[in-house]
Amino acid sequence: MTRPIPSDAGDHVRPEELAAYLDGKLRPEERQIAERHLLVCAECRQDLAEAAELGAGPRRSAWVKLGVPFAVAAVLTLAVIGRGDRVPAPEAGPPVLRGPQAEGTRALASVGPANRAGVTLDSLVFRWRSAGGQAHYVLTVTDQAGDVTWTTSTSDTSVALPPGVGLRSGERYYWYVDALLEGATSFTTGVREFIVR
Repeated sequence: MTRPIPSDAGDHVRPEELAAYLDGKLRPEERQIAERHLLVCAECRQDLAEAAELGAGPRRSAWVKLGVPFAVAAVLTLAVIGRGDRVPAPEAGPPVLRGPQAEGTRALASVGPANRAGVTLDSLVFRWRSAGGQAHYVLTVTDQAGDVTWTTSTSDTSVALPPGVGLRSGERYYWYVDALLEGATSFTTGVREFIVR
């Protein structure tokens, strides 16, 4: 990439960056920045949808043909669900990490760690129930301020915390999983809390 992807709504994601996003060729940090911008920029989300339609032609790989609808659905679903993320709370209370569930978003059962559980980093595994075949899951871990500490996407229903994520002993963290299915159907576990022992 010749320049950083925009970090606010003042800049826009360029067409070649949208193509790299759809092709899965962005580095993880670039992908995260692009997704944050897509959450707040309707113009770039429209450009992404148009690029996805153009990319679905016969010359594209099978992965792109299958992955493009998921990418568009993921960004659009995150735009709906994510608008409530990190809304400042009244001064007396803790920050609101996520707003209310978007209409039509169904509950996804979390398995572990249990809400408010004490965990050790060497055995921390996030688990949830399946949302059905072809589901794509996005797991997010945030700190007490609502800043994203770690995020990953998977088609599995469990993810172990990789070494080196940097969670601190004695601190509270929050986790949630959003499940995305074809047709922009989404499920969420809602926010769960855990404390590192």
